[in-house]
Amino acid sequence: MSTARNIIRWALLAALTICLPMRGLLAQAKLSVDKVYSAYLRNSGTITAQGQIKGYFFLYMSDKIDRHTNEYTLQILDENLNKVQSIKFEDSKKLSLLESAYNGTSLSFLFKNEDNKTLDMKIYDFDGKLKYTYSRDFDKKTDDLMKQYETLHTDDGMNKNVFDIGNQGYVSVLPLRDGKQRTYEVDYYSSDAKKQWTYEPNDDAEKYAMAEYMGCTDSLIILEVLKKNHTMGTDFSSHLVGINFVTKKKQFEIDGTNDQYNLVPSSVVPMDSGRIMIMASYYDKNQNVVKDFSRGLAIYVATTSGKVLSKTYNSWAGDMARYLPTNSKGKIDDVGYLYIHKLIRTPDNRLFVVGEGYKRQANAAGIAVNTLSILARGGETSMGNTKIVITDLVMMEFNSQYKVTNATIYDKTKNTAIASNIADYNSQHMLAEYLKMMGAFDYAFTTGEPDNSVFSVCYSDWERTSEYHGQTFNAIRYNGKKFTTDKIELKSKASMMHVFPAKGGSIMIMEYYKKDKRLDFRLEKLG
Repeated sequence: MSTARNIIRWALLAALTICLPMRGLLAQAKLSVDKVYSAYLRNSGTITAQGQIKGYFFLYMSDKIDRHTNEYTLQILDENLNKVQSIKFEDSKKLSLLESAYNGTSLSFLFKNEDNKTLDMKIYDFDGKLKYTYSRDFDKKTDDLMKQYETLHTDDGMNKNVFDIGNQGYVSVLPLRDGKQRTYEVDYYSSDAKKQWTYEPNDDAEKYAMAEYMGCTDSLIILEVLKKNHTMGTDFSSHLVGINFVTKKKQFEIDGTNDQYNLVPSSVVPMDSGRIMIMASYYDKNQNVVKDFSRGLAIYVATTSGKVLSKTYNSWAGDMARYLPTNSKGKIDDVGYLYIHKLIRTPDNRLFVVGEGYKRQANAAGIAVNTLSILARGGETSMGNTKIVITDLVMMEFNSQYKVTNATIYDKTKNTAIASNIADYNSQHMLAEYLKMMGAFDYAFTTGEPDNSVFSVCYSDWERTSEYHGQTFNAIRYNGKKFTTDKIELKSKASMMHVFPAKGGSIMIMEYYKKDKRLDFRLEKLG
């Protein structure tokens, strides 16, 4: 019944939108919200239906009740920035929102409550009703998670632990520590009924393991799991694990044991007929998947039961080098190594893959400071002798047999993402995941038609020319035949600014003015 009510609600909303005066539809939509005491990007998101933007949600602190209590407001907007619902509640001053997610019928928020020492998952419907609250203690086992939010999960960072799994509900993937063991657990939260369960790995090979959420199907939670058998060792192996959230059991594990290569998955995309597409970096059997450089990119098609149906390999030295200036280690001239953001399948069975470059450079300031410290017998500091720089965007095209057929580099201004001693760490894979979690990449999102016949890949940049000096927002637009590019200039005096996808070739810009305690929203047309 809840799904039916939401369908009716969105139908009414669509009808109201159509009935708005044409002058209002053509004008640039704007909205200001006052009395915003604090606002964070991770407390906001888009509301979508069938891949189309239908609205936005924002949670912010709206008042200070007393020394111990704050008022919070969950604001829901439609696609034209009209207010649909305002949900207010009071809670502890020590309440902090860690992450949020939306699944088509509800909104979920993971809170950390310092007073109760609990992690609270709260699920709301669009009427403003709190449907369910799920609580669990945080203790020494979840200490790694707390440290992650304190040190790594910046305001610009991506969701790392909480994700929607369609109308079924939500899932969190939490790192756990128990003595010398490092492992993980998967928590399922239903949005249809008061139901929650936890999956914990139980084989010896997962006593030291790290898990990353890769995606879901209508019955599976798919993870990449890095395992090693010994705490002090470096013999990591990568596994693609499918957990069935109906049976609550592991359904498959793909690890390359019976393959000629070892794999490290980077993206998983559901297909039709109970299949999934897996893009991964592939390695020789004698290589270390954490320390060594990959041989190239592999694309597997597998069933949701874990049976691999096809395997296609694109080597850096052979296949990719025909279209990109790439060496055998996967390093592209002036671009560096690629992090894969998005796989886009079109109706004519072409596959476009969006990647972004990152590379290590000498850090002159870090070298100077460390040298002086060593001469003063103080040892090296927290500054790195190298730094990690985010470089250009790369669009690759693959045919229906998943062989690369084209690649284009879109130049961006290079920006420093890491200058601390973390940059000196050798693992490409770990560095890329760290950059993603920090929100260091410039790629923002991809929008378009539900079947990807038309789409736009959007990213931010910083322009330094005689005509303009400041931030820009850019789109690589595909009309079904060819690519074109657009950009808009984003000069602002706001304390914080973020760009969201919007309806019909537009973007939505959110700006927070901390001194004025004000949030501004506006729609702007790309191109």
